[in-house]
Amino acid sequence: MLLKGIDPRSVLKPKVKLGIGIISAQYLPKSSPGKDIVDPYVSVQIFGAPSDEFKWKTKVIKNNGFNPIWNQSFERDLYCPEISLLRFCVKDFDSTSSNDFIGEFSIPVSSARRGYSTIRLNTGFQHIPDDSATLFVRIAIDRL
Repeated sequence: MLLKGIDPRSVLKPKVKLGIGIISAQYLPKSSPGKDIVDPYVSVQIFGAPSDEFKWKTKVIKNNGFNPIWNQSFERDLYCPEISLLRFCVKDFDSTSSNDFIGEFSIPVSSARRGYSTIRLNTGFQHIPDDSATLFVRIAIDRL
């Protein structure tokens, strides 16, 4: 329960330690026809209680939308995992304009499975599931 003006970190102990590893992606589409080869990066966001909200991103992989490899990870303590949402968003880095959306996938933390997963990305303007555009990740959820 969240009370106005009280930070859950001051009265609660973390319930879980969430570890996310972004390993690679496969067959990332161009953000729009006629664009150059993508320079992808992955942004991972946690939405939920203010104490749990978090944003992290990988390095940019230049000119590789076919099979970019990151092998980067982070860990985060969550105080209210039952109301937290995990979002993976792949974007095309552009140094001269805003970064273009490639694909995304969101899941409640309570529904995430431990271990390695291949995530089908929702791509395009309508965020339609793409059978070939995937993100390969490792998820660790440890109860504290």
